[in-house]
Amino acid sequence: MLDLSTAVYDPAVADRVAAVIQALGLVPVLSPHLFDRSRAFKASVQERLSDLHGFITDPAIRGVFCARGGYGISEIVDRVDYDLIRRNPKIFLGFSDPTLLHLAIARKAGLVAFHGRMPGLAKFTPFSLEALRRAVCAPEPLGLLSNPEEGNLLRPNYPLRTIAPGQAGGRLVGGNLSMIMAAMGTPWEIDTRGAILMVEDVDEAPYAIARMLWTLRHAGKLQTAAGIVVGACAGCDKPSDASPYGLNEVFDLVLGDLGIPVFSGLALGHTDETLTLPLGVEAHLDATAHTLTVLESGVVG
Repeated sequence: MLDLSTAVYDPAVADRVAAVIQALGLVPVLSPHLFDRSRAFKASVQERLSDLHGFITDPAIRGVFCARGGYGISEIVDRVDYDLIRRNPKIFLGFSDPTLLHLAIARKAGLVAFHGRMPGLAKFTPFSLEALRRAVCAPEPLGLLSNPEEGNLLRPNYPLRTIAPGQAGGRLVGGNLSMIMAAMGTPWEIDTRGAILMVEDVDEAPYAIARMLWTLRHAGKLQTAAGIVVGACAGCDKPSDASPYGLNEVFDLVLGDLGIPVFSGLALGHTDETLTLPLGVEAHLDATAHTLTVLESGVVG
């Protein structure tokens, strides 16, 4: 495990990581600079790149798991050796800030990356652990993705909901909406053509979500997708004088008339109980039935 974003401050993270990785039947390996902090409260650019490239070239390492999100991948994304990654394919797991690296890996290396809960985070529930295990340790496709039936933190505020009915198929792309926006105009800008786009975010006001979605729409990124699934948007529907409408109204307004199927409420993103999604594989979306079915495995062997 390594840290490419905001610094890991708590040494207890190592224990949490060990518990999660060992539960997957794997051996945890911590990067040399995991707990280092320099300017901007994180390891230097050179240290983080050294950790990443070292894991990529180490034949004993099967997967590269980010410890946490936050901020920092923007500082290194243009210096990563994507040819090295392409020649040494590994499981790459993270979400939030690591979305930027997911996009770059897709564009520059043509490989699958995994949007899922990071082992360094607290409250790694049995549901999240099993979702991660099935995604990165099992060779068969994930098939139908389902929210947890009990204890689902999404259901009270973000129930499964059809925004535009219909079905679609395509490769999975997306991740954190703010980071997708941060990549616009760069070499790792998201390619949504014919794809199933997943977006999620955290602690953004409805007007900010609306602004980002409108920008993607104006850039042609929404209407060229085959379908859209909206994951968790935790803390994004708080009342505000600056937000004249709620989150569901935003989704209806920006996504409802695209002419493609769209639904919201799947357990993906900033929530304690979350699915792991292999980005880059084929999937089928049924917005009427609120289902996303992953048709290909993200791992080989």
